[in-house]
Amino acid sequence: MKSPKELNLIEHYRKSPLFGIGDFIVVLALIFVLTLAAKSLVRSDAGTYAEVYVKGELTLSLPLDDDAVCPIPGTAAVLTVSDGKIAVTENDCPNKICIGTGYVSRTGAAIVCAPSGIVVIIRGGDPEYVTGVHR
Repeated sequence: MKSPKELNLIEHYRKSPLFGIGDFIVVLALIFVLTLAAKSLVRSDAGTYAEVYVKGELTLSLPLDDDAVCPIPGTAAVLTVSDGKIAVTENDCPNKICIGTGYVSRTGAAIVCAPSGIVVIIRGGDPEYVTGVHR
């Protein structure tokens, strides 16, 4: 048998809310700090130009600030530059993965078409932030 004091304590905890205002503030602060940390890890530096390689050789260098439609020499692929972004919009490769990549604009981003031997790499922006490229 429980004493009246224990029964009052049990009743008190049954009626109290699961989270108080202090808990809510702590959770909001934690979300805010995690968001800031994620933003600092994910850089979104816009590139200034794109280098286009065909079978390992630099074929084109296109600025991203001028809208253009440009065929890639030696291939059936067509690049489209629009609003500071670039995409492969036409190609005769079998799976069309390069077209499915869509528009890219961040420094270090790439569009690859293995069957055609095409690699488009965004350059510029912050030169210290290059992912997976060793020189």
